[in-house]
Amino acid sequence: MSKTILVPIDGSKNAAKALEWATSLAKTAAMKLLVVNVQPSFQTIHAKTLFKHEDIEQYQQQLFNEVMEPVNARLQQAGVDYETKLLIGDPKTCIVQEVNDQQNSNWPVDMVVMGSRGSNPLFSGLLGSVSYAMIHSAVCPVTIIPQD
Repeated sequence: MSKTILVPIDGSKNAAKALEWATSLAKTAAMKLLVVNVQPSFQTIHAKTLFKHEDIEQYQQQLFNEVMEPVNARLQQAGVDYETKLLIGDPKTCIVQEVNDQQNSNWPVDMVVMGSRGSNPLFSGLLGSVSYAMIHSAVCPVTIIPQD
């Protein structure tokens, strides 16, 4: 079984910094990267009324592609083994669930590397709500890359 580092990407500078750190580690330790991007579900009354389900899925895929385009280019250039995955829903829930789901796969997640956003006023300057949730819910080590 291959060892895997899960890296959540949201298009932010902190996420890019975490990806660079994880890429370096993956190259050194011959690990695979699982790069995930979480898009909102858009499951509101207004969205359901105004848009077809297929249109919402197409929009989520478009947003995912926009975030992953520079990621794919960077990882191909780095020459690391990687996979990208679109998750739909609440980032905290989706990322924790993905780590748990991967534990019984051929590529279980051995580590999570993610950026700290610090956007939640409760954790201002320290941790964002997603990184805070990962630290308390993950079944593997979590490395938080600090903000600049």
